[in-house]
Amino acid sequence: MSVSGFRLYHAAMASVLLAGSLAMAPAARADDDETAPRSNVNNVQLQKELAVLHFKPDAAGPACIDSLKELHKTQDLLQKEQENTRNQDLTVAEDVLESDFETSIEACAEDVEKLCETHNPSSDLRAACEKIDSLPSKDVQAAD
Repeated sequence: MSVSGFRLYHAAMASVLLAGSLAMAPAARADDDETAPRSNVNNVQLQKELAVLHFKPDAAGPACIDSLKELHKTQDLLQKEQENTRNQDLTVAEDVLESDFETSIEACAEDVEKLCETHNPSSDLRAACEKIDSLPSKDVQAAD
């Protein structure tokens, strides 16, 4: 695959993953649903990061894209488990999903930060960047 072909593939994959992530499963957003993940904070933070990356999907690096792929796999698994029955596997899947959210937040943070530091960003991009309370710092990531 040529360099330009790789970039085109990378941009297309980022667009698909970002679009899918912006439309997270309703169960991942539900506050009252007993099958909803225990923490909505990670979902909200990731949504803020993805809103920034939506302005330039090809700014999402391979680590960000890979972590979003894993997140989607876990969401699909969790949805299937919820459709079948509430069991011990569902609790494990919820734990994995929460961990996948944290991983995606950290993996995408550097890409988001670079995009937010763009010279003369559009007003929409600036507004999306301002909604991000904080991004995991490199020092915190290195300590993990």
